Amino acid sequence: MPLVVVAVLAMPGKSAAAEFKLSGSGTFKPPSAEQLAALPVDLGFSRADLESGNWSFSARYDDGLPDKNPDHYAARYVGAVRALRLVIGNATVDLPAEQAEIVVSDGGGAHPNRESIRLEAKAPIPSGGTLRLAWVQANQQPRTTDLRGSAGVLPSDAMPPPALLAHLNTASPFDRFLELRIDGTGGDAKPLLYLSASKLSVTATPATAP
Repeated sequence: MPLVVVAVLAMPGKSAAAEFKLSGSGTFKPPSAEQLAALPVDLGFSRADLESGNWSFSARYDDGLPDKNPDHYAARYVGAVRALRLVIGNATVDLPAEQAEIVVSDGGGAHPNRESIRLEAKAPIPSGGTLRLAWVQANQQPRTTDLRGSAGVLPSDAMPPPALLAHLNTASPFDRFLELRIDGTGGDAKPLLYLSASKLSVTATPATAP
């Protein structure tokens, strides 16, 4: 029995990790009447909701999960998002947490001149298409600028502190935006609906709800 207790105490726990809530609200330009008419009816929100031009999102995430990407300057935190909710007009859509992740790039991949943080998720819709939601922030610099390591805003591809996840310093305020994309089933490169807006107030606080 003492050996078991010692082994448990020696195991690294999750005490260093914490859960946070990221939330934002704002407005978007409503789709045209033609766009609304072409949408399937099983989106979880109505044409009236889209015509309102109001939306918000909230995400509960764990900041203690490991990076799943071998790239030293780009990280994928799969499973970090525990809940993700989108509200458009008067409609609420809960996206599947298992289809959500946080992606951090400290100049990784083929773009050493660009840092970015993305909280993104996708969900199938009954008609067979796909709904994609993302809170995107990108610090884009000239091609000759190398932002990897301490040169940029992000010191690495580690999970950013909540304040950075909510508000990354970018070269342009338009490089922080919420986007919603709905694709059909035919493989058409053009989405059925694409909404994007930078007019968003985003905050991050400790998560207190279970």
